[in-house]
Amino acid sequence: GGGGGDGGSGGGDCSGVDLVALGNPHLSFSEVESLAAMVGGGGGAKHRDVRVIATLSRFVLEQAEAAGHALTLSEFGVEFINDTCWCMLGDVVPFPPIQSARTLITNSGKYAHYAPGLVNRSGFKVRYSGLAGCVAAARTGRAPP
Repeated sequence: GGGGGDGGSGGGDCSGVDLVALGNPHLSFSEVESLAAMVGGGGGAKHRDVRVIATLSRFVLEQAEAAGHALTLSEFGVEFINDTCWCMLGDVVPFPPIQSARTLITNSGKYAHYAPGLVNRSGFKVRYSGLAGCVAAARTGRAPP
């Protein structure tokens, strides 16, 4: 069998998503390019209650800016974090997006594994999906089936 592991027993809306975390540690330029194509392709706006945060290196961000992808992503509502992974922020830096999130979806297997322990808060859920599923969640505020 597979997947899950959050021990949730139904009850309440378990498919809602309020934070999309991309990268962690870093998106590659090809992932940024794919992401820009997905959000710029006329599929709809970002849901107003969802934050989308991407971690990437300064070098990849510079490439994305030169190619116009950073603008496309920013217009969709993507926020960027450079040269660090959320896994490294821990309790050292106050990080409101993760501290206030109830359900996070990420394209990072590493972050999907470590986030519950880093957040260490009852009721916090982490979901894992590919880029397309993360974009769908950003638009709808719901995890893909």
